[in-house]
Amino acid sequence: MNIQHPTSNILSKGNTQPDLPQNAKIWIFQSSRNFNSEEIMEIENILEKFMQEWNAHGARLTATYAIPYDRFIVLAVDENVEPTSGCSIDSMTRIIKSLEEKYNFGLLNRMLVSYKIEEEITTLPLNEFKQKVKNNEIPDDAGVFHNGLTTLGEFKEGWELPLSESWVKHLLQAHSS
Repeated sequence: MNIQHPTSNILSKGNTQPDLPQNAKIWIFQSSRNFNSEEIMEIENILEKFMQEWNAHGARLTATYAIPYDRFIVLAVDENVEPTSGCSIDSMTRIIKSLEEKYNFGLLNRMLVSYKIEEEITTLPLNEFKQKVKNNEIPDDAGVFHNGLTTLGEFKEGWELPLSESWVKHLLQAHSS
C-alpha cells in the first residue's frame, strides 16, 4: 500500500529555494489534535517570521516549514548551505515551546504516537498504542507516522507508512510468535 501524504508543501514555505536536498535536516513536532484555522494562521505567521530571522552564528539558515494534515509542524534546514548550531536549535525549540505554552498541543511530548485510518488521525500515548497493536485493534494498513526521522529524504520516503511496514512492525512480529 502506498500512502500519499502532503510532503510537497515542505518545499513551498519559508525562505528557501524549492529544492532542499534530500539530506536537509528536519524536525517533526506532532500535535495531539488538529489545528483549527485560526491556530494555523497564527502558527504560519510565527513560523514565517521565524524563518526570516533563523540564523546560526549570524548566518541566515536556508530553512522552510510545513504543517501536514493540520496536525504536524515540520521544519527543514539545508545544512549544506549553513549548518545549524546549538543556539539556532535552541531558538527553534523556544518557538515550539511558545506555541505549546499557548495552546497545549503536546508538540514536545515524544511519548505520543499518531496513526491514520482512512482520513482520521488518532494520537495516543505510546504504551496505549502498543497495547492496541498487540490486541489487533489497529489494522495493518493504518498509516503510522514516524516522527523521529531526521532528513527530508527519510521524511518523503517513510514518514507515513502502513503499520505492517512501519517502525512498529516488530510489535506485530512479537505478537504473532
